[in-house]
Amino acid sequence: MNNLDLINFFDSVEDDSLKVLKGLDSKTQKKINSKYFYDEKGSILFDKITKLDDYYPTKIECEILEKNKDHLKKKLPSNSVVIEFGSGSNNKIKKLMEAIDKPIEYIPIDISKEFLFKNAKDSAKDFPDLKIKAICADFNQIDMLQKIIGKKKSKIGFFPGSTVGNYSPEDAKKLLINFSRILGNESFLVIGVDLKKDREVLEKAYNDSEGLTAEFNKNILNGVNKICGTIFDSTLFSHKAFFNEKKSRIEMHLVSKKKQVVEILNTKIYFREGETIHTENSYKYSVSSFQNLAELSNFEIIDVLKDKKSFFGVFIMKVKSI
Repeated sequence: MNNLDLINFFDSVEDDSLKVLKGLDSKTQKKINSKYFYDEKGSILFDKITKLDDYYPTKIECEILEKNKDHLKKKLPSNSVVIEFGSGSNNKIKKLMEAIDKPIEYIPIDISKEFLFKNAKDSAKDFPDLKIKAICADFNQIDMLQKIIGKKKSKIGFFPGSTVGNYSPEDAKKLLINFSRILGNESFLVIGVDLKKDREVLEKAYNDSEGLTAEFNKNILNGVNKICGTIFDSTLFSHKAFFNEKKSRIEMHLVSKKKQVVEILNTKIYFREGETIHTENSYKYSVSSFQNLAELSNFEIIDVLKDKKSFFGVFIMKVKSI
């Protein structure tokens, strides 16, 4: 495809092995970074989760983007380069692209190479006249991303799926500052944010009746096995997800069903029965609390689009002068 470039900058297996070891060798709470969910199987599983009745965020975000196409066109600049941070399925980016006036280039960035490149090829078919440059990279590779993206005059960042909630508020602030540096002065960011709501609704979304979220959670161990050469048996762990009211976040854990030992890089990791690996957080914000976060992260809020129940918000933001 003449309109498609595929670039891979995410092959740091040794570095990832050390990071996984550090998280699991903790004397307090064992943890695995949630970015390791998204190998090819994990990405496919998550795509299935987004279609479940119990899981509301994706459906509502798509509805917001669909219903507000004319509004988005008025708020966002024409002839822009669109940069998607953490590209998932193509549904949301298609809706945004249809809302923007004459986009000239699409740059999806993700760490799941197979899933990223497949979706980029699909996007190239959907938008044959659009230049597409898919980059397999980590968001923290700022200098490299700036170099590849270049100093385009008009840029729109897109960060859907309430992925910002997977970061602690302090880490989310750092991430958004990174985005502001990648995008540059006067650029825009369209970001999806899951809003605070009833505990029952939240916990049901992460404990779906079909068990797909449990399968997705346990699949992170298979990803770790590939990265580290370990022999985690995912059947020896159970899925647990609950809302932590004090920290305003959903927590996902894997619970060890028995005493066991797993070796990583010649280091033995011991598990007690009932001990957990903390695999993901999903912070929930009010409109005002996210606005405060954005302002501390070098952005100003231009507009907030919500559904009727205020379950989800799509924030249109602009980078302040750096």
